Formats: sequence, C-alpha cells, structure tokens
Amino acid sequence: MVLKLIVGTCFGACLVSFAVILWVIIKVLIKTGCLVDKPEDRGLSWRERQARRRSRFDRYHVADEFRSLRKAAAIAWTGYLLSFGCLLVIGLLFGERASR
Repeated sequence: MVLKLIVGTCFGACLVSFAVILWVIIKVLIKTGCLVDKPEDRGLSWRERQARRRSRFDRYHVADEFRSLRKAAAIAWTGYLLSFGCLLVIGLLFGERASR
C-alpha cells in the first residue's frame, strides 16, 4: 500500500514536471519570437534568417526578463530527473524480477 502511494507520487511528480518543461519551452519560443520571420528578415537568405532566429533565442540564456523561466526550467528538469530516478530505483528494488 505504501509502495503504491510512493510510486503514484513519483509518477505524478514526473508528469507535472514534464508538463512544466513543455510549458517553459513553448513560452520561451513564443516570447523570443524565434518561430516566426520578422518583417525585416523577409528578403534574407534561409541561412541568415535561421541565424537571426537563433540569436533571438539566445536572448533566453542571458536576458534578465527570462530569469524566472530559467529557474522554472531548472527546477522542472531537476524534479523530472529525480522522480524518474526514484521510479527506476523502486522498480529495480521491488519489481517483478526482484521478487523471484
């Protein structure tokens, strides 16, 4: 009973962390504007447009306006990896093969 509660909690934390990771990725892509071509980029070659999109996305790593999103992403990735690791350890310790 307790083991099922622990596994359910780890699974739930894994799902919530994954959802937050996706939300942060989508939010960053929308706020940086790297998914769409700007009007001033229309006449440029494909490579130059991609380079400009990449430079707009690189703002995410340095700009102060994205500090909260960087923190949320770091916390979500840490929570996801820890809960997934706990699920793996519990599966290895109490899984079907361990009972034989």
